[in-house]
Amino acid sequence: MNAAGASPMPDQVHQAMLAHFELERHMGAYAAEALANAREGARLEAARLLGCDANEIALTESAQSAWARAFYSLSFKEGDWILCWASEYAGNAVAFLQASTQHKARLEILPMRPDGVVDVYALECVLKSMPKTSRAVVALTHIQTNSSIVQPAAAVGALARKHGAVFLLDACQSVGQIPIDVRAVSCDFACGTGRKWLRGPRGTGFLYARSAVLPQSTPHGLQRSELELVGEPSMIDHVSVSWTQRSAYKLSPNARRYEMWESPPALHAGLKEALALCIRMDPQHIAQKASYLAVLLRRGLASIDGIRCCDAPEQFNEAINDGISRCAIVTFEAFSNLGITSEFVRDALAERRIAVSLSPPSHTFNDEEWCLPSTVRLSPSYYNDESEVDAVIQAIQEIVSSFKASQ
Repeated sequence: MNAAGASPMPDQVHQAMLAHFELERHMGAYAAEALANAREGARLEAARLLGCDANEIALTESAQSAWARAFYSLSFKEGDWILCWASEYAGNAVAFLQASTQHKARLEILPMRPDGVVDVYALECVLKSMPKTSRAVVALTHIQTNSSIVQPAAAVGALARKHGAVFLLDACQSVGQIPIDVRAVSCDFACGTGRKWLRGPRGTGFLYARSAVLPQSTPHGLQRSELELVGEPSMIDHVSVSWTQRSAYKLSPNARRYEMWESPPALHAGLKEALALCIRMDPQHIAQKASYLAVLLRRGLASIDGIRCCDAPEQFNEAINDGISRCAIVTFEAFSNLGITSEFVRDALAERRIAVSLSPPSHTFNDEEWCLPSTVRLSPSYYNDESEVDAVIQAIQEIVSSFKASQ
């Protein structure tokens, strides 16, 4: 029940990694890498899943690394805008703070609606009010780490594209859990990870970088106007660029400018299989099965006296939110008067061999949320079933009842 943290690895992923390690053991690492060509295979499968070209995919060691490589290739200067919402992931938010301090970029925290959905109208108002010479990046976390709300990425992307802003989508909790088409959501960059919903190896991630937004090298420097925000990657080597003359280099024309020479081929072999499995299972089927199990979990948790679900505000109503749905992330906490901490519940579940995660106090731009208690996060996927949901609910009921009896 921890797909949002680290899913169990399927046999075909495990076997692909072992097979590559055997190749390395018998042939040597370089020969094995050339024979397997796992990096290119993983790029191709990631492109199939996201609906883009393989040359728009860069492989990285994590979703956070992929996101950072995109963000730090933005050539901020004083007067540029960083637009995000209070729901932004903490790892991204601190990068915004750094950029606003170092480059004097203007950081604008847009409001959330009372129902937990990002306020798209507020984004439109800011984009319309910006000076014509201003440059902006719009950043959105598609699904928060502790929330079940799937934010309206397509609506955000359409506005960003209309007003010439760069759209950076954190799809870490989306890829592998729900269908995602990077063309349909109009993002310029999107990141994903292997270890969560995809059931791939830890230490793998990938970046989608839209070809049209990448500036190209010319003999006179980058081919870009002063109004374009995307620049060179912050780190390069002789794979991300070509060393053309003693004092000159040329950027890779595609997303490989965000890669470095060293890579883990065995992990890429596993990632390739994980991506292929997700495609075979059909992301739409995965989303439907996982969301169905999440509904059962919420229903069961609601029947336990002293437990409260908290993965969406009470005001959220999926029926009246056109195109905005809930996913398979379920978070809950015990009522404060019971004295049961989320840490206690997590540890008690672990003793019963039930894997869950802890969502610590929200590190967001809302100061009042910093003092909130941690919550327990459940995240079922297609490989779980109803009997496992029943077992989890029964275990939580027994943990709460046992704690009450001991007081």
